[in-house]
Amino acid sequence: MQLKSILIAFFNGEEIESICLPGIEHVISITCGPTPASLNTATASLEDDPSSLPKVHIRTYTLKLLASGTRIPRIELVPMGPSLDLMMRRHLPADAELLKQSLKRPKLKKPDVEKGLGKKVKNQGVDEMGDLRGRIHIAKQDLGKLQTRKMKGLRNDSDESDEDLPPPKRRKI
Repeated sequence: MQLKSILIAFFNGEEIESICLPGIEHVISITCGPTPASLNTATASLEDDPSSLPKVHIRTYTLKLLASGTRIPRIELVPMGPSLDLMMRRHLPADAELLKQSLKRPKLKKPDVEKGLGKKVKNQGVDEMGDLRGRIHIAKQDLGKLQTRKMKGLRNDSDESDEDLPPPKRRKI
């Protein structure tokens, strides 16, 4: 259960409702080997034999979309690598009180926290953990108006902006 929590926290991305198949390139598959019968009991002890823990297999694949004669293509997984076979060697359960504190969520409601902010302020909000978050809006920049150095060697003779300039002064020798 602890390994599952770690891997879900590590690989978890955005939750999506639908998938565009041509947009998927790689698949990471994580499977756990068969659990021994000795670990299925509530009184199982891991201190005696840590090698009795099941192996964890991590595989990576690339997707190959093939014609299937229907609207949805047939998908074939091509092994890509790396392929890992992991074995848990150390297992120490968390302290019950410390685990309880780490899983605790604040009981603050959004209106209660906003009351502490005083009057409603634009572009500020409170997330589900009770932290104050702000948004900054920046206008789109027009890079055409940006002043850059004009080098004489890169100047174009047919440039209209150069026609407005007076001819260069000549020095007397």
